[in-house]
Amino acid sequence: MTAIIQKIKNMSIVTKIEIVTALAVTGALCAAIPVYAWFSNQKKIAELAKIKAPDELYINAAHKEDIINLDMTSVDVTKKYIVTDGEELNEYDITSQSFVFSVSGEWVNSYTLQIEHTTNNPFSYTICEGEIYKSIADMESAHPGCETRNDDGSLKYVEYRATNVYDSAEMQKITNWGDDGLTIETGQLYYIWIGEEVKNKAGQKGHYLNKTSGTETANETLLDKSYESGTRHQINARPLFWQLKNIKASDTKTVFYNTYVIKIDWTGVSNLEEYKKETDLFYISAFVE
Repeated sequence: MTAIIQKIKNMSIVTKIEIVTALAVTGALCAAIPVYAWFSNQKKIAELAKIKAPDELYINAAHKEDIINLDMTSVDVTKKYIVTDGEELNEYDITSQSFVFSVSGEWVNSYTLQIEHTTNNPFSYTICEGEIYKSIADMESAHPGCETRNDDGSLKYVEYRATNVYDSAEMQKITNWGDDGLTIETGQLYYIWIGEEVKNKAGQKGHYLNKTSGTETANETLLDKSYESGTRHQINARPLFWQLKNIKASDTKTVFYNTYVIKIDWTGVSNLEEYKKETDLFYISAFVE
């Protein structure tokens, strides 16, 4: 606990406000997941979402917008999907929720994507490719015959309202390696299709580096990355580290941005009431090795 308090003391005022807000927002059956930089004891708190090793990569919200637009503080496990069949109403429990982020910056040959999170809530996390569309019609045209909802009623896409707020003026000039050709206006609603789980150049998926076999909790393999030796802590406060190396930045050697979707899933969890006040810490990073 002492180590965590010290980390918070070293954070910027903006980061502290985000943490306090996230920890306070725990409404009925909602789990708050603050997005902030969670570093090891050997590292100093750096500018949020900016990694330089040695090339500059950024973690952004959708369409390379400022990270402040990525709000994961309200994972609502109470949502229902209601289907009308004549006079009959059928209600289904939605068991997942998705959020969009992007990795952008100077061209690099490849980079590593990493997420770290605690395990207080019974959630599973999957990082998928994201595709941006200006309308549902455009999205359906690109994926003919595909349903727009999963079996549990959750959408197969994420809606995002543009703010046109960027980390810097340079960010707005960055185009995707497929050049999405989108001219986004402030306040415009657009749609991100949730694609396949992200893979690297060799077609491999990411994996956890320190998950205890047969459980959703972390072992002691990377414990020194989060806690000083001998620090007392609960097992669910140990972060799990997920990582995927050798991800392609772009096909052309220019600045780029790649879109991803974080899918949070609680399929099969029957005792969600027990977790209504739990909070998890979630950290995304991208770096060059």
